[in-house]
Amino acid sequence: MTTEHETNDQTKSAGTRPKFRAWLVQDTPDGETHWTELSGLWPTKSGTGFKGALRTPLAATEGRLVILPATFKPGKEG
Repeated sequence: MTTEHETNDQTKSAGTRPKFRAWLVQDTPDGETHWTELSGLWPTKSGTGFKGALRTPLAATEGRLVILPATFKPGKEG
């Protein structure tokens, strides 16, 4: 099962797309993997990092943080 949430970062420039996306990945005991998009990530002004905004309240207390190119679609992790 895949869970996707659209993210809108008010700090990004109008009309730009994120370079990366941050995902919370949780594995269930029955072998399923749940992907929840946390935020799009845009380069900082200095170019030394990335920024994004968390818009989804998280009830999860564990999982993996995965940063992948913005073109990535869940279920195709390689």
